[in-house]
Amino acid sequence: MNIITSNGVSLIAMQLRTTLATITDDVKNLPDALSADLIPAGILPTGPMMFLYQGVNNDPHNEFDLRIGLPVSNEDAARYKGPYVSFRLEPFQFVETVLYGDIAQLGPKAYEPIMAEIEKAGLALSGFAREVYQNFVDETSADNETRVQIGVVVK
Repeated sequence: MNIITSNGVSLIAMQLRTTLATITDDVKNLPDALSADLIPAGILPTGPMMFLYQGVNNDPHNEFDLRIGLPVSNEDAARYKGPYVSFRLEPFQFVETVLYGDIAQLGPKAYEPIMAEIEKAGLALSGFAREVYQNFVDETSADNETRVQIGVVVK
């Protein structure tokens, strides 16, 4: 299993509490709202949208923190004055899998297989995960490319 260390990145993000059972309804048009807020401020993303998960587990009714963010330059993060938060995501270690296609398949085709590999390898979870929407057309497009990155603790 290949353990990767991310680069640090500055983000502007919205934050919410959600569950796996309600995430689709809770998120709805939030990514579009975030993008729409940055354009009038003259801030352009430097990469793809990310969903950052903290405290998620297999229980569909467990509440966890979700941040939906766009990477921006350090300068843009520092000067941002809108309704969302700007912060620095420090480097972290993770294992990754990539899903091509319908994001409704993230569970069975991305999360379930990679979690089984992590368990088999005996790695400890950090409690942090990230989805990077490398290429997003729409929810069901075969052209979607979603990188699922599960944080692990390396001893």
